[in-house]
Amino acid sequence: MNPAEFTSTYYIDRRGSHSRKWDGQHLKFNRTDLLPLWVADMDFMPPRCIQDAICTYVKAHPLGYTMTNPNYLEAVIDWYKRRHNCILSKDWLTSAPNVITGIMWCIAAFTKTNDAIAVLTPVYGAFDASASDAKRPIIAVPMNRNEDNRYSIDYSTFEAAIVKHDVKVFIHCNPHNPVGHVWTEDEMDQLFSICKRHGVLIISDEIHQDLVAGPLPFTSALTVSNGAYANNIITMSSLSKSFNMASLHHAEVIIPNEDLRRQYNTCKSLVYHTDSDVIAEIAITAAYTHPEAEMWLTDLLAVVKENYEYMCSQLLHALPELRISPMDGTYLAWIDFGAYVKAEDMHNIFENQCGIAPSFGEWFGGKSYATFVRLNLATSLENIKIATNSMIQHIHP
Repeated sequence: MNPAEFTSTYYIDRRGSHSRKWDGQHLKFNRTDLLPLWVADMDFMPPRCIQDAICTYVKAHPLGYTMTNPNYLEAVIDWYKRRHNCILSKDWLTSAPNVITGIMWCIAAFTKTNDAIAVLTPVYGAFDASASDAKRPIIAVPMNRNEDNRYSIDYSTFEAAIVKHDVKVFIHCNPHNPVGHVWTEDEMDQLFSICKRHGVLIISDEIHQDLVAGPLPFTSALTVSNGAYANNIITMSSLSKSFNMASLHHAEVIIPNEDLRRQYNTCKSLVYHTDSDVIAEIAITAAYTHPEAEMWLTDLLAVVKENYEYMCSQLLHALPELRISPMDGTYLAWIDFGAYVKAEDMHNIFENQCGIAPSFGEWFGGKSYATFVRLNLATSLENIKIATNSMIQHIHP
């Protein structure tokens, strides 16, 4: 399908469905009448093969206690091999209700109170919250923004922060939310070698791994340098971003190191007593094995690319000093309005004048990013046109 056909087939008006993004705006904005481009889920129905698989199972089976289905495990392993050239062993796979919960369980399993945890900022704010809620200090290492608005790492600064704060865990985001960067193998090799040198455990959040439409291919942390760091890495992912099913509470947690895996599962057993989520497993199996789902994903990326290119071209024509980061991965645009809007005016202009609910930059690392917004492009081109035109109308050169 072309983008217009995909949107006509799968776009859905989510108002009134208890959607957090659409109906839960009051949780962040104290109002409900904004065009929501904040929460990172989509305004598209998942592939029909997934819908059918769930319906077929529910009609044929009671929703009683179940065990993990081997077909689900095989589907995950095949997807990683086929899509990402990453070879997994079945024994490496465990789970969490979602990636953030998995990260929180790792923090509980592998650190103690006051142990430091490092991140590269700007970064998804839930990383900070997970650490602070557990009384672990977060060590924010700012990335460098280059002239082309891409982000890079000062490795000496990263290592100095690791040493100074005796960091125990590094939470890696690949692809990176919110800046849209897809990490190269060389970049990760340099990061991971520092972590290895100083005994730092690596948690790699790879939830956006399938949402890559730029020139750089996705590389899993597990495959860097032919798996040289895999024994010190825990990766996590979920179909929630790829196929818009965040309400199915299931994430893959992949731990090659048997001792780390046992430690994680022991911690998990103290707080989580349940069997497998049969609906999630059915959905994942369909997503990872059905050709229709893979085509849906390809078509979705074309929609996101069209939305990104439209927004960029229109905004930069009207506001040429904007700084927009290349979106090589994710469906999230990261834009700095600092040339036109003061930090203290951002909320008023976007909410009260533009009528848009964005993710504001300070949510990803504090005041340093107060003139930024993250905008969710996984919606209709019509919505993107409305948002873009409103920004052009209310933000002046």
